[in-house]
Amino acid sequence: MPPTAASSPSRGTSSPPFPSRRSPSSSESQWTTHGSNLTTLHCLSRSSPPRPALPLEIILQVIDHPTRWIRAHYAASQRVHVTQAERPIILLPRFTAREIKLLRRLVFRIRSRDQGWSWDRRNHGTFAGSCTWFEAVVRKADEHDEDPSGRDNHGVANDETVKKKFELQRNRHAGTEFEDYEIVWENGDERMAELKDVLMEGDVLELRACARFPAWVNEVEMAEIETWCLDEVGRNDACSS
Repeated sequence: MPPTAASSPSRGTSSPPFPSRRSPSSSESQWTTHGSNLTTLHCLSRSSPPRPALPLEIILQVIDHPTRWIRAHYAASQRVHVTQAERPIILLPRFTAREIKLLRRLVFRIRSRDQGWSWDRRNHGTFAGSCTWFEAVVRKADEHDEDPSGRDNHGVANDETVKKKFELQRNRHAGTEFEDYEIVWENGDERMAELKDVLMEGDVLELRACARFPAWVNEVEMAEIETWCLDEVGRNDACSS
């Protein structure tokens, strides 16, 4: 069963905490999609003898499809294994109000597996009964974010700071090979709407690897997060610190 706030996994042993790292080019990375301009949008909203004006919903989608996106990339700095614990493996910087407003896409990429065996043979090769998983956690920032080693509980922040947890992915039950997972949240999705409902200026988002019960191990070979924000007119730093 997925964990809940009342039944979160115990915090046992895991390898030492490690921070995320931001790619050097994250503040400069841009994605050009098309060359629309204000003149084009003005034309779309007006009718002419050969054609009617476009519906407002379509025009709004065009406006929300900017010339450039600003991409920021964060990656875990090393491999990790987690046993009977929950462990932060990537921590994004504190969000500003502007970043929250302009955020349009979140991409989580993970390469992982569990311990490769269990007594529950009927669920082998499926995601049923898996006791290793990943969560995206929204919480209030605290003084230990720059140096998690100052915390107890293997770098996990106090539960009082947690505002919401989202389960992202379970490992395949008794999987013997590492598998790649990609989870994408986009503007208009239910998960993105829930995120923006709780995310406030000064909050942080972290990716946690979790495992429940002593025999279960969450082996993480790679993890990364991408944020995609609208580029404001005349600005090129819409989602960079």
